Amino acid sequence: MTDLTLVSVDVNKIFVNPFQPRRDFLKEELEELAESIKMVGVIHPPVVRPRGDGETFELVSGERRFRASQLAGLTTISVIVRSSSDEASAQAALIENMQRVDLNPIEIAKALKSLIEEFDYSHDELSSKIGKKRSTVANYIRLLGLPKSIQDSVTMGSITMGHAKSILSLEGVEKQNLLHELVMRDDLTVRETEEMALKIAMKAKNNTLKHVARDFYLEELAEKIQVKLGTKVNILGKGKRGRVMIDYYNLDDLDRLLRLFGVGG
Repeated sequence: MTDLTLVSVDVNKIFVNPFQPRRDFLKEELEELAESIKMVGVIHPPVVRPRGDGETFELVSGERRFRASQLAGLTTISVIVRSSSDEASAQAALIENMQRVDLNPIEIAKALKSLIEEFDYSHDELSSKIGKKRSTVANYIRLLGLPKSIQDSVTMGSITMGHAKSILSLEGVEKQNLLHELVMRDDLTVRETEEMALKIAMKAKNNTLKHVARDFYLEELAEKIQVKLGTKVNILGKGKRGRVMIDYYNLDDLDRLLRLFGVGG
């Protein structure tokens, strides 16, 4: 067998790449591709490499096409057979998916971490092999230090990598979870998230952490009420109880507030 060969292979003799970074394939995408394959076949054959037994093959790239071919009912599929090492196969699987923007940031982060652990790469070595800046590699891997709930938000696309980087700027799970909650609740932009991270960090310097979340939440509510009423508002909370104080500056201002509340003067 040559170094690069196009052959027809029984689909049951092809196994997925253990280094494949993409774990989830949308059912709708596979079904659409399967229908296309039924009509015109596999236009771009997947790339495989021989396994040690000499009879079966491992996917290097093209797992989505392979899965869709199975879904289309194909029993054999044309593939490109290429001799490659574990290291080259892992790199190819990652690079193909990154170039086609098939992966979410957490999948990329896990794949990069897997390559580092499996092949003992430094960040510099890995960045040169996949054509990314060292800082990019480091930023992806840092995502895995976030709490699981925040990682899930990144995976689902509820927050972007930019949001996640701002959350990572805060030290400690409690502060990170607080900022994540605010991002999700108020639909903050990345810039607003950066500003909020600075506010939380400053408050944490002057308050014990257990009061930061509660005080910050009440201050946010007070600011929203101030915008609504057009006057200064302060909320003081203690446990489940508290007071809402609304300032007025003259009797006309008091009449205005009463009208807003639907109370006769």
